[in-house]
Amino acid sequence: MLLSKLLTLFSSKASYNPQLDRARERHHNLPKTENDKFYFLAHQNYHQACQTAQDRYADLAKTLRAMVKEHYASAEQNKINAIIISAIDILASKASIFPDMDYEDVWYTDHYDLIELARNMGVGDETLPHWSQESNLYNRYLELRSSDLVQILLEVSEEALIDGYQSGTDVNKWFSYVAREALKSRKRISRYRRKQSESLYISCRGSNISDWDQN
Repeated sequence: MLLSKLLTLFSSKASYNPQLDRARERHHNLPKTENDKFYFLAHQNYHQACQTAQDRYADLAKTLRAMVKEHYASAEQNKINAIIISAIDILASKASIFPDMDYEDVWYTDHYDLIELARNMGVGDETLPHWSQESNLYNRYLELRSSDLVQILLEVSEEALIDGYQSGTDVNKWFSYVAREALKSRKRISRYRRKQSESLYISCRGSNISDWDQN
């Protein structure tokens, strides 16, 4: 029985992390905005809101495809473009990202793992009042420039090349897992670079001391 449970845990893509699950749940339960213009438009004219959102999502996908074409080998482009479109669909289906109605360059997200990744990347703004009637006191939302959102989605899509979607998996849980893995990869690279820098400093310092002793 115990062996079966361990095998299930180790074979599962989404590693069990109670602390992370609680953090996600706390964020999910934060109050939602009722002051965003997209929210009002969706209630007043649902068809227009859908069309506006689709146009903006299409523009976002177009920008991402252009970035992929510029920075990726042709053999990888189809794979990562497919992942990007899937990621946008997953986020859009839950309104986890949505556009600002006044500024074409501004987006919002309340997706916990995307926000954590954005913080690590040093992008996004959660300090400004996002809407004139609301000051985002609970930090549920993160305001992003289009270029920031593009970089975030590329980070997640690159990780998804390694940890691809498995048939039957909950797509939202899979996306959260991949976004979290992208964050962990960035942290690992940061630690590696820091250690390399420290090693280089120690090596150079030791070399300087040796030269000084010889003199």
